Amino acid sequence: MDLFITQVPIWISISFGLLMISIPSLLISNSVKVAIGQGGQSDGRILRRKIIYTTTAFFLLVGAISLTGFFTVNTLPPRVILFAAIPLFMFYILVVQRQTWFKTVIEKIKVEQLIQIHIFRFVSVYFYLLYAYDALPETFAMIGGTGDILTALFAIPTVYFLKKKARFARTVALTWNVFGLIDILSVITTAIIITRSAIENNEAGVGQFGTFPFSWIPTFAPATIVFLHFLIFKKLAKEKQ
Repeated sequence: MDLFITQVPIWISISFGLLMISIPSLLISNSVKVAIGQGGQSDGRILRRKIIYTTTAFFLLVGAISLTGFFTVNTLPPRVILFAAIPLFMFYILVVQRQTWFKTVIEKIKVEQLIQIHIFRFVSVYFYLLYAYDALPETFAMIGGTGDILTALFAIPTVYFLKKKARFARTVALTWNVFGLIDILSVITTAIIITRSAIENNEAGVGQFGTFPFSWIPTFAPATIVFLHFLIFKKLAKEKQ
């Protein structure tokens, strides 16, 4: 049986895999742990471990599926969105949001803690590496990579202004959140457009994003990022009241 592994040098796949399977879950779980502590609860460490274990299990499941080549078939909507990204987003909305611990977290967590999670979007530097090795179309690499890197970069001063309680901090945070959301939506839209063109012209399109380990980006990042932006809008609206 052939294994569908991203066609790039092994050092790129290994470094990406190690970063992707660890950084997002650590950023999310640490923020949750701190918020739980601020809520006066003592089970932050247990919840942190559960988040790490659950995220890792998700990555392993997606990795196993992507090795079969299931996500590499060009379809509309793309399989990686239909069978992974959308179900994950619905899990956040229909399951996670209803948990008691989540209600405590969203009440106590600070906006800057939610924004700093987006630092993991620096992983999009790998878009350029994939393009350099002809594994991604230039258009997708430039739009996806540039937008995500800028969002991650601007998250740093945004968090700083919020922590310092600068007078204009809320405006900066709102502007950053709108920019970050537009970015991820443009990435999703571009991927769909390129996939449609690939189907019509019998091209690879963004098919390498359906192989292991880079399938972890489209299966995990869009749903998680959009959900985080939604939570930030919610927190900013509540703080204005």
